[in-house]
Amino acid sequence: MTLSLKSFPLIVSSSMRNAFFTTAITAVTGISVLAPVQSANAASNLMDLFREKREAREMQRQQIQQPVQQVPQATGAARTAKPAGAAQPAKTATAPVKTVAVKGPQIYDYKPEKLVKVDFTAVDMQLTAAISEDEGGLLPSELYAEAADFISTLPQRADGLINPVAKKTTAQTDTAQVTAVLDAMKATDVKAEQSVAEAIVSFYATEQALLWSDGLNVSSRAEDVLALFERAEEDGLVPAEYAVKVPDLAFDAAQKDQRIREMAAFEINLTARALRYALDAGEGRVIANRLSGFHDLPRNRIKPELVLKALAADAEPAETLAAFNPQNSYYQKLKAQLASMKPETKNTVRIAADTLIKPGQDNAELPKILALIVQKAPAGYLNSYQEMFGRHKDGTLYDPELVAAVKDYQKLMGKTPDGVIGRATIAGLQGETSSVKRERILYAMERLRWLPRDFGQRYVFVNQPAYRAQYFDQGKEQLAMDVVIGSPRNQTHFFYDTISTVVFNPSWGVPRSIVMNEMMPRILADSGYLDRNNYEVIAGGKRVASSSVNWSVVAQGKAHVGVRQKPGPNNALGELKILFPNSHDIYLHDTPSKAAFKRDMRAISHGCIRLADPRAMASAVMSTGEENLTKYFGKNERGIKVPSGVPIYLTYFTAWPDEASGKIRYYDDVYARDEGLAKAFQKTEQSRVAAM
Repeated sequence: MTLSLKSFPLIVSSSMRNAFFTTAITAVTGISVLAPVQSANAASNLMDLFREKREAREMQRQQIQQPVQQVPQATGAARTAKPAGAAQPAKTATAPVKTVAVKGPQIYDYKPEKLVKVDFTAVDMQLTAAISEDEGGLLPSELYAEAADFISTLPQRADGLINPVAKKTTAQTDTAQVTAVLDAMKATDVKAEQSVAEAIVSFYATEQALLWSDGLNVSSRAEDVLALFERAEEDGLVPAEYAVKVPDLAFDAAQKDQRIREMAAFEINLTARALRYALDAGEGRVIANRLSGFHDLPRNRIKPELVLKALAADAEPAETLAAFNPQNSYYQKLKAQLASMKPETKNTVRIAADTLIKPGQDNAELPKILALIVQKAPAGYLNSYQEMFGRHKDGTLYDPELVAAVKDYQKLMGKTPDGVIGRATIAGLQGETSSVKRERILYAMERLRWLPRDFGQRYVFVNQPAYRAQYFDQGKEQLAMDVVIGSPRNQTHFFYDTISTVVFNPSWGVPRSIVMNEMMPRILADSGYLDRNNYEVIAGGKRVASSSVNWSVVAQGKAHVGVRQKPGPNNALGELKILFPNSHDIYLHDTPSKAAFKRDMRAISHGCIRLADPRAMASAVMSTGEENLTKYFGKNERGIKVPSGVPIYLTYFTAWPDEASGKIRYYDDVYARDEGLAKAFQKTEQSRVAAM
C-alpha cells in the first residue's frame, strides 16, 4: 500500500494533512491513533511512527527475554569440600510460579428462546385501501407476484410448485368483517418468538388480510395446516408445541362479536404456530450455539416475513410448511426408522442424565439402576445377588454390598470394574433399549436441521462419535477412513466450513491453551525441553532462543510468546495438514502416532482430526492421484491451494445411516451431547406449552 500527499491538492490544510496521516497510520499499522491530530506533527513522516512501533515491540521482547536469575551450581570438589566449622549459607526459598490456565469452551445451561406477546396495540389496523371489485380476493393481487420473486429462496415443495390462492369477488368478501377481525387482534393474547411476533404484526398491518378464515369460519387451508401439526411427531417434532384452539364449527349468529374475537385469536395463533413450525423444521427447535461453546452453527437462514408471504400466496400452505423439513436421503432414512420404532410403554426404566454415583453416596436414581440390572443380568449372576437386590430395591444408599455386586456386573459387561456408576455403566444397561435408540434418532434429525439442506455433490463428512471421515464426489462415497477426534476435555467443535489448502511438511503453531496448560510445567522445569523437541519460540515477531525467555513472566500471563514445532518426522502434524480456516484452529492432519487408530475409543486429541490415511484424503480434495503428491514432500513447509473449495462438515451424530447398507448405526455419546440436547428439548417444550 503506497501513501503520498503528492496526490492531494496543495490547498489541503495542515490539519487535514495530519488527519490523513492519522487515518493512513491506522490503515497501514493496524494501530488506532487516539491522540489529538496535532500530535502527529511530531512525526515528520510515516517512517518515524513505524520506528516507534518497532521500538515498542523491542521493549516488550526485551522484557520477555530478561532471564530468570539462577543460583550457580557448584561442581566437583567445590561442591563437597566444606571448611570445618564454616557457617552454612542461608537457604533462599523460591516461590513456585503461579501459572495462568487458559480456559477452553464451556458447556452452557441452555436457555430456550424468549417468548413475547404479539402486540398490535401500537398499530393502526384500519384498512388502508379497499379491495377493488376487479381484484377482489383473499389477499391483494401484488402479494402473489412478490411471493414468486423470493419463493426460490425457500424450501421446494415435493411437487416443485406453489399454487396461487384463488381470488374472490367483492360479493364473496365481507370487507367490514375482515376489518372487524383485524381490529379484534389488538385484544388477543398470543406469545411467540421475537422474530415471529414482529413478522406477524408487520404482515397484518401491511397486507390487511386474513390467512385462515373463510368468512367467520375456519378455512380448508387452515384445516390442512392443523392436520400437519398433528403429524409433527413423524418428523421428530412435538405436536403440543403447535397446538391451536379451533373455534367451533357452529356458532350463534347473535353472538357475532364473540365469534369475531374467537376468529382473531385463532388467526394469530395459527400464524404464530405455522411460523414456529417452519423455523423448527428448517433450522431446529434448539438453538445449537446455546448448548455449548463447542457448537458453531449459523442460524436465521429462514426469514419469518418471507415464509408468511409464501404461505399467504399458496393455496396449499401445509405442503409448503412440510417442505421446510430436510429432504436429503439421510433425513429420509432417519424418518423411516423413526416410523418403525414405537415409544416403549412397559417396563421402561430411564436414568436421569448426568447420573454419577460413587461408593458411599446417596442417590435417588439408585433403585432404577438396580431394577435395570435385575431386568438384564444373566441367570447365574441373579442367583448370587437376587436376595441382596431385594433388600436394597427401595434404598438410595450405595453401600459396600451393592458396590461389590455392581463391580461383578461391570465385569460381565466388559467395563472397568471400578464400582462407579457413571455414563459407561448406565449406557451399558440401557443403551440397547429401543427407547434409547429412538431418542438418538430424534437427536440426529434435530442436528441435521442445523446443517445446510444440500451438502453439495463433493464434500468431506466427519461424524465424531463414529470416529469416521468420508469423502463424497457426485454425491457418492469415494473414500472412508478412521479418525482420532478431540478428547472429552478438548472436544472437536460441531461446525462446517470449506477446505482451501493442503500444507505439506507442516509446522505446528502450538495453541496457547496447550502451551499454558500442558507444556509450561515442563518448560519451567527444563530450559532445554523446547529445543530438544524441535520447537522454536517467537517473541516480538522474531525467533528467539527459548533459554533467553523469562518463562515465569509468560507463565503468569504477563507476556505472551508463540511456540511452533518445526517440520520434521516427529512433528505432531506428521507430513501434511488440510486447512479450512476457522476460529477454532481445527484442521485435518497426519500424525506420527499411528497406534491410536487401533483403539476403539479414539477421542484423545486436542481437538483436531487425525486421519488414518492423510495422503488419500489430500489427493481426494486436490482432485489428483496420490503419486502426484510426492513432489511436495521434503524439508520445507509448502501450502497448495485446493482447486475448488470443498465443503467439510464436522458433525456429531450418535445415530446415522450406514453408507453401504443404508441401515441406521448407533454410536456412543462420547461427549455427552445427547444428554445436553435432551435437557434442551425438555426446557423448550416446557417454555412453549406454558405460554399457550
